[in-house]
Amino acid sequence: MLVYISDMLSTGYIEGLFAKDDVTALAGGLRNEAKGNGIIDTPENIFQYFLDVLKTNLHTILCFSPVGDMFKIRARKFPALISSSMIDWFRSWPKDALIDVARRYLKDT
Repeated sequence: MLVYISDMLSTGYIEGLFAKDDVTALAGGLRNEAKGNGIIDTPENIFQYFLDVLKTNLHTILCFSPVGDMFKIRARKFPALISSSMIDWFRSWPKDALIDVARRYLKDT
């Protein structure tokens, strides 16, 4: 799965995701919008326009635990996870808050 996510983050496209008929339908649906934005009317240009719009509007949330070596190993194998994303480090919860939440969810068990 990380191969596909890495491809999507780095290029905006996953090879083989769309069948040829789907690409033709996408091009037909975006033709007028692409022409309105000055794109030359070729299937390749319209599909590239689709990818550019997709990259502009794509928001993906990934959650990894930084504990242990797995995050470091994944980051080396899939550099787009780091270079094409923004990292938001969450601070650890106070011990009292963790205990209160655990008690609330475990009170019926």
